Amino acid sequence: MCKNVITIDGPAGCGKSTVSKILARELKFKYIDTGAMYRAITLIAIKNKVDYNDEKSILELAKSVNLEIDSNPSDEYKYTVVRINGKDFTGEIRSREVGENVSIVSKLSGVRKYLVSLQRKFIKGGRAVLEGRDTGSVVCPDAILKIFLTASLEERIKRRDLQIKKGGQKIKKNTIKKEITARDKIDSSRKDSPLVMPKNGILIDTTNLSIREVVDKIKELYYERSKVKIKP
Repeated sequence: MCKNVITIDGPAGCGKSTVSKILARELKFKYIDTGAMYRAITLIAIKNKVDYNDEKSILELAKSVNLEIDSNPSDEYKYTVVRINGKDFTGEIRSREVGENVSIVSKLSGVRKYLVSLQRKFIKGGRAVLEGRDTGSVVCPDAILKIFLTASLEERIKRRDLQIKKGGQKIKKNTIKKEITARDKIDSSRKDSPLVMPKNGILIDTTNLSIREVVDKIKELYYERSKVKIKP
């Protein structure tokens, strides 16, 4: 299942979304944004006014809907299109309310196990770039290449600030810092599928690297492992 699958994990603001989309486009792989799936389930909980810690109710709701992700990596600055029962909720899953609560919902063990099962179905057959926080450690531990991206907190705050502004919003940097720090704590300390360096994974600090440099480095590692010749 994991043949020709590249996993890209890392904390918020490390550059994994942009890097993953460019990789998928240039390698002609599927791009799967696992974070969008957790956002979708969080949105469902919000719309149904379910307590974010009510694992049983949220899991039942998750299983009752048809969740589709349409990832087109042709433009790395566009979000994955998310449909719930055929309706496009891409904009809504990126709302501030969803962003503030997705870490609470995503730490629920039952929800994670259910979405991991869906993610494994999506990558059946391989040739995919899988992006998230546990893709190399849990979803696809046998991936041909497992990357863990990181960056300094200051750089991550800067990148998140630019991303928010591109989306037409404005948030104080101090607020962004608090949100990233809180998200890091929840993601790294949750009991089920915490954010960790996957076994045999490769750490890349992107603080002082351009997106192009990161992409090229990962492609070189992939070509080396898959024995694919680089086209001149």
